[in-house]
Amino acid sequence: MDFLLKIQYLDFVKYGNDSASFRVSFTDGDGDIGLAPEDTFAPYNAASKYYHNIFLEYEYLDTSGNYLPYYIFEYDTAGNIIDTTILSFNYRIPVVPKLGATNSLNGEIHVKMFAPYAIHPTYRYKCYIVDRALNESNEITSPDLN
Repeated sequence: MDFLLKIQYLDFVKYGNDSASFRVSFTDGDGDIGLAPEDTFAPYNAASKYYHNIFLEYEYLDTSGNYLPYYIFEYDTAGNIIDTTILSFNYRIPVVPKLGATNSLNGEIHVKMFAPYAIHPTYRYKCYIVDRALNESNEITSPDLN
């Protein structure tokens, strides 16, 4: 059996200026997608990358026509940069119950995003998901958004 974890971009819908929805379809060959609220011990603890299982990284189109990640800088009281983080929207997909005799799951994931989900005239998102066995899906890139 193919245990491939795969996603495909479906759409990005804006709801006024305060929220949006990013939607992907998924196929999980072994059907172990999702985390329960009590999944807080390693490797799903809050300090781990795998506390989240869907990752959307924001990129913007610069004046040279290249897409770049947008960095958030954290400063100390003296004005020195102490941390740099790429702007991303990371969430926890809840456990998806299995229906039927097969272990394979497929469906859609809708990620509701709140403002500011965009801070540039033209932007896009890169996205991937991770299952409970820590298998990472393919990475997809949305079309240009504005």
